[in-house]
Amino acid sequence: LLNIPTSRAPRRASPLPRSRPMHIHALLAVDPLQVIGCAVSMRSIIENAAPACRLHFHVMTHRVSSADQDALAETVVDGARGAKISLYDVDVSRFEHLMRSKLVSHTTYARLLIDDVLPADVGRCIYLDCDMVVRRDILEAWSFPMQGRTVAAVANGNASDTQHNQRRLGLAEPRYLNAGFVVIDVQRWRDLQVSARALSHAEATGDQLVLHDQDALNLALEGDWVELPREWNAGLSISDWLTPDSRAVFHYWGAPKPWHAD
Repeated sequence: LLNIPTSRAPRRASPLPRSRPMHIHALLAVDPLQVIGCAVSMRSIIENAAPACRLHFHVMTHRVSSADQDALAETVVDGARGAKISLYDVDVSRFEHLMRSKLVSHTTYARLLIDDVLPADVGRCIYLDCDMVVRRDILEAWSFPMQGRTVAAVANGNASDTQHNQRRLGLAEPRYLNAGFVVIDVQRWRDLQVSARALSHAEATGDQLVLHDQDALNLALEGDWVELPREWNAGLSISDWLTPDSRAVFHYWGAPKPWHAD
């Protein structure tokens, strides 16, 4: 896990000055099948972060062995950037009554434990899935103007997909976020009880929760999110108009994952 190469892309100027350290918190959730992906995601952030960034990874683990937890910690510490990692054992059994799929385990709902996991002094964090490679300075996303909203995220899919999701979930507007990479105002999230409301929506939606926690978060955050530029959550389906060099985050959504054997 310690020497997995990550792609570098030219860094762009951040809207915030870099003369003082910027403490950036990143949140991930991992089960035994995602350990390699988690290591790559974290290392890619470290490799592309500006020297002024002080990175702190908060990793929720579900049934991850001690050896793999040690490997994840070494991946961060060996980054030689002064990055820190905190590991939290979480129990996702409370979500076992919710929808899942062959590709998506109940660990995806772990982000709803943000209130229990993150320390009270963390005001903002970036949640990212464990199948992402970050190719630009994470400070750019961290400093994105939130405009008083709870989260910033990339809109998911094309217009047709969005309209379908709007009808399926009964959303008032044709806007649907991808929850794979999300900048979160943690205090506002807590004040508005987003986790509890998302869980309530998930339980009420039942088998219509096709896209799992992402559906639940779209219901809970309707009208309360600002759109990140598309390059911060880019997959193969948009490669026709977003060149590889312009992608800040490459998201290996769907299957197979890069670490899957042939």
